[in-house]
Amino acid sequence: MARADKAKAAPIRFERVYDGPVEDLWALWTTKEGFEAWFAPGGCRLEVAVFDLREGGEFEHVMTAVHADALAYMDSAGRSYVTRARGRFIEVRPHERLRMRFTMDFLPGVEPYPYDIVVEFHPQGERVRMVVTADAHPDAEMTRLASQTLEGQLREFESVLTSRRGQARQR
Repeated sequence: MARADKAKAAPIRFERVYDGPVEDLWALWTTKEGFEAWFAPGGCRLEVAVFDLREGGEFEHVMTAVHADALAYMDSAGRSYVTRARGRFIEVRPHERLRMRFTMDFLPGVEPYPYDIVVEFHPQGERVRMVVTADAHPDAEMTRLASQTLEGQLREFESVLTSRRGQARQR
């Protein structure tokens, strides 16, 4: 089994600005329903099994490839169509900062390793600047793929956020 030595690569970082209250963004990251709505990579479905939002609390979700492109990718990578991911909430500061530590124990031939995602929320009047920083992976290709995946997830995050706000206005 290959050792998961973290590359010296820079972390993955995205910054986005959204209209509206920080509570809306926080809810998409910190509720079962919110997280399920957007965190699955393209072509996959996500079901949250455990979501204990407190420092030291556990989370666990199951990602299932459901569309042809995702199934083909999983085949080419030698991975199962169903992946169970788990970890802990390391830092929970409502409407300010969230740190999730995933246990990367589902990659074939790679020893488990920790993988952190940190989300910072910076209200700016009627807008919120959200900064997402994720660890680099053990090799450059995995980091590149993780960056692409996170970019797609953030597009879905924005889509869900916009959709929910539109539904709220119609009520």
